[in-house]
Amino acid sequence: MDSNGNEREQANYCYVPSTWAENIVEQAEKDGLRLSYHTPYRLNIHRDEFCKLAWQTIQTVNPNINLPELAQPFSDCDEDIVRQIAALGIVTGYEDGTFQPTRELSRQEATVILQRLYTVLYGKIEVSPTLYADNGSIGAWAKDSVYAMRQTGIMQGVGANRFDPKNGYTCEQSIITMLCMTQKA
Repeated sequence: MDSNGNEREQANYCYVPSTWAENIVEQAEKDGLRLSYHTPYRLNIHRDEFCKLAWQTIQTVNPNINLPELAQPFSDCDEDIVRQIAALGIVTGYEDGTFQPTRELSRQEATVILQRLYTVLYGKIEVSPTLYADNGSIGAWAKDSVYAMRQTGIMQGVGANRFDPKNGYTCEQSIITMLCMTQKA
């Protein structure tokens, strides 16, 4: 809130990358990794936004990738980018047939998508993990992905040898991660 108690300042604040991310986000956007003109950098990313960044990453690394036929639309999402990313096996929906495009991604969910994207672009990753201190908090379904992304250097922990798997993943973190993915080529 600003000095008058208005939320305007807080709302505008999220549209500017954090100081630590400023230069890297600027470079990523120059390289074509951009969500929108009004990206809420400091807020958690949604599933459909992460798909958009994944698509831009694919187009940067391998613009001539052999694309399969679009996946069937999800009951709550018919966006072509989401359907293309799903057709490549990078994202999946939920058992009820939904994609939940505006659902925020957790850090462990992001690593699963990132590992699948990495596999599409570069091939499999052999993982020999050094465990995070909060390894017990990481879902069994995400552990291989968490440690694969750590090993590649594409996505790391939050400090103090912790991964913080259930915390959200911000737009600025996602943009920077995708930039790291493009630099593996």
